Amino acid sequence: MTETIKPRIYKYDNVKLFAIILVVISSFADEFISHSDIFRSWFVFSYSFTAPLFIFLSGLFQKQYDKKHRPDVKKITAYLLLGLMLKLLIYFVRILDGDDVRLDLFGGSGMEWYLFVAAGYMLTMFALQKVNRYVMLAASVIISVAAGFLPLGDFLYLMRYLVFLPFYVAGYYLTPIKVRRFTHRLNVKLAGIAFIFIYFVLCFQERDVIYPLRMLFTGQYPYAAVSIEGCTFYHRLLCCGISAVLIISVLACVPNRKFPVLTRMGRNTLGVYFWHYPIVLLLWYWGIMDMFMPLGDPLWKYLMLVAAAALALVLSLSVFTLPLRKLCGLIERVPARVCLIADAAAIAVAAVLQCTVL
Repeated sequence: MTETIKPRIYKYDNVKLFAIILVVISSFADEFISHSDIFRSWFVFSYSFTAPLFIFLSGLFQKQYDKKHRPDVKKITAYLLLGLMLKLLIYFVRILDGDDVRLDLFGGSGMEWYLFVAAGYMLTMFALQKVNRYVMLAASVIISVAAGFLPLGDFLYLMRYLVFLPFYVAGYYLTPIKVRRFTHRLNVKLAGIAFIFIYFVLCFQERDVIYPLRMLFTGQYPYAAVSIEGCTFYHRLLCCGISAVLIISVLACVPNRKFPVLTRMGRNTLGVYFWHYPIVLLLWYWGIMDMFMPLGDPLWKYLMLVAAAALALVLSLSVFTLPLRKLCGLIERVPARVCLIADAAAIAVAAVLQCTVL
């Protein structure tokens, strides 16, 4: 019998392209937050859902574990290696820029966090595969809320790992087809359009109210460090709710059709994620970013947004993802046992180096 090939759901490629463009715009905007309220609004709007969305999609396309499906050790190894490479790349670019930075091998606040956290989620869901899905989802929400009371800092990216866990768990127990069918409903689409529009307007019109939630949306800070008076668990629940509704809304609004060139670009988001932030840092180092502001307000702001979107589209070309895929292809040729030994050895070496630094 020939195996039935499932048709590709283009909606997810389109969603990933849209989301990664917002990620790049956020990286640009973050550099100008002190100069512009518009960029503050753009940043908090984007950060409200882009990271949880990508984590949700990672869980959605992760096959549920059973006797036939075991953790993809080689994929986990690739994520860890790419995360380490990105960490080192950002570190050396910052050194080039004259920043006084410290290489933290066991965590940090850099863009590489997603790769390490995604690898951790794969192992977590395998270890807890026999736990009831409803118990697992409820526990993940409780853990996410409780994490805010712990002084975890950036160690092992644990704060982000715990805060975003419910989104991965939710995606893991759903299927791409079920999500597509639900978000294809007309009432869901209309509600999604209304929510995105209202929230987008609030991010600009009620900036002073929404922007303080930024520190919660990043998933990086405990409640005590958030600049909101009396910040506690219900603020986290509010942010999780906003992120969840935005994810559903975006999935509902983005069409499930193949657009020439653009839809295929949605398959190359890893390359955009990997390369864009070091490039942003280099643009600052070369003084290119400083060339925008003399153009006058608000022209320079709009040009900056266009430049960010253009960079995202350029990096979505296959040529920028190809080296990363080649590296993953080389890892695929390595026996799984060797990957396990390499992962364990890398962790051991990093632990020794970290203790030496401390």
